[in-house]
Amino acid sequence: MRKTALTFISLLLCAVCAFADRADNWGRDQTAIEALLQQKRYADARKASIKLTNHMLDHMGVSDEAALLARTVALRAAAEDGLGNVDDTNWYRQVAKLLDPQVVLPTMTTPVPEPIEVRHVGLPEADAASGKTEAPQRIRKRDPERPGIVNALGVAMAVIEVAIDVDGVVKQPRVVSSPAPSVSYAALEAIKQWRFRPGTKDGKPVPILFHLTITMH
Repeated sequence: MRKTALTFISLLLCAVCAFADRADNWGRDQTAIEALLQQKRYADARKASIKLTNHMLDHMGVSDEAALLARTVALRAAAEDGLGNVDDTNWYRQVAKLLDPQVVLPTMTTPVPEPIEVRHVGLPEADAASGKTEAPQRIRKRDPERPGIVNALGVAMAVIEVAIDVDGVVKQPRVVSSPAPSVSYAALEAIKQWRFRPGTKDGKPVPILFHLTITMH
């Protein structure tokens, strides 16, 4: 019994040490990306942030390192801002806050967009006598990259609430449910590429609030 307890403690200590090593390495990589941003080497910073994010997705646990992932995504947003990519800046800025509401965002020149006024399909105000609201229809889908944590979970499902804008683009994401930060990010990164035939009211495109379910095996 005592031997079993000692083995468990040893394994636990190994896991803690491995997490500390990963966190230190990722922290150093983030510092390097910050240096690239300060040098205005935005393309290099973007490339490095994507590489680091992908490495983190392969090695993150169920709840560990959410703040570290959020910081990396925030650095991606700053790189996109420096490159003048407005839509990507806004997207990754939002994603960073979804992963960790306490994340400190770098200074960016891209203004924060005004929230989109959305309609709720099926609610009385959406189906008023003046005309029925029709739901968006997906016309392009991208499957998510499989984060490493799925190996332990077996299957992972994320539910994301989004606004489908009048141009059929996914905006204003919100994580409704997800088993791990890496699953949330993988789902968000996938639906960013999805496109829809926009929802309509009286035959005219309108922004619609929509729930998307992404399953990873």
